[in-house]
Amino acid sequence: MFFNENTIITEIAVHRVGNHIDPQSGIMISDSVLHLDGSTQEAMLHFFFSSFKYEEYYRFIGEDGNVNANGVYRSVSSILTGDESLYMQSVSLAKMLYSKCISENIPLGEFYVVKFQNCAYQDQLVNAVGLFKAEKKEVFLQVHAEGGGLQVQAEEGSLVSKMDKGCLVLDIQSTDGYVVAAFDSGKGDNGNYWMDEYLGLCQRENAFFQTQKAMEICNAFVRTALPDNYEVTKDQQAVLLNRSVEFFKNNDEFSFNDYAKEVIQNNVVEEQFKSYRTQCENEGGYQLEDNFDISETAVKKQARIMKSVIKLDKNFHVYVHGKRDMITRGYDHERQMRYYQLYFNEED
Repeated sequence: MFFNENTIITEIAVHRVGNHIDPQSGIMISDSVLHLDGSTQEAMLHFFFSSFKYEEYYRFIGEDGNVNANGVYRSVSSILTGDESLYMQSVSLAKMLYSKCISENIPLGEFYVVKFQNCAYQDQLVNAVGLFKAEKKEVFLQVHAEGGGLQVQAEEGSLVSKMDKGCLVLDIQSTDGYVVAAFDSGKGDNGNYWMDEYLGLCQRENAFFQTQKAMEICNAFVRTALPDNYEVTKDQQAVLLNRSVEFFKNNDEFSFNDYAKEVIQNNVVEEQFKSYRTQCENEGGYQLEDNFDISETAVKKQARIMKSVIKLDKNFHVYVHGKRDMITRGYDHERQMRYYQLYFNEED
């Protein structure tokens, strides 16, 4: 994704950024840009691009809708337009990042500012600026010849196959906050300071966004809103979740009306679903189209959270993939316990 045989690093700077809480952490500013040889550049390209996975795009935003109020946006724009040197802007970007690192859970790490040429995006090659932070370290054993034998030395470094935080700003739609790809593999440990506080991003409302949000609404409706208003058993919920996932997988275009008719199949509940959709949009601050193209990537990602699993105490998990007539629910008065009865033709 983004990387191709023509992609090269034209400029790169690295600084070390920690947090304000740890006095031994702090910030260290390099005095110049890096100069990479061919093999190092190849490894660095893999280092930077390997963690971008989904077609989930963002844009910079600023206070009161003014994107120019976003400091990262201004610095990246200066690099892309050539108005100021990458090194000078990398120092500003590092200091801005340090100002947002106010939690003791934020580890010290290397902060890279990189200018790329020929990144692949939708059948075109574009320039881009990448901001990356490598936080987690691994211990490596270096073996080298010394005298008449071999010596082993432990060294600490970053895995080339994994970057902790990243942002790629493509030189497209600059007046609308650019087209931005971003990830944060450690946001559960230190909040969301990278995406929200530092970069200041909001998700672009493309097909991926529309599909993702629609699946979240469908999932929440079946799991939460429906049981709150009707007597719905877990196996009935499982069937609805299966129907929902299949609807997204089997159609190229999503329609809220078609989904309600084909999946919910109840006029009264269909109306409640439409009201629930409006409620979710109002609370989330977005508005989905009534019809939109389905993103296969988003379906694959969201289908994981829509697994139709019936959890029975701590003893059993029943995965329901379809055919509700093959599972019945009842109550054993002698044991005073509920039960599920399963029917099948073959046992694997």
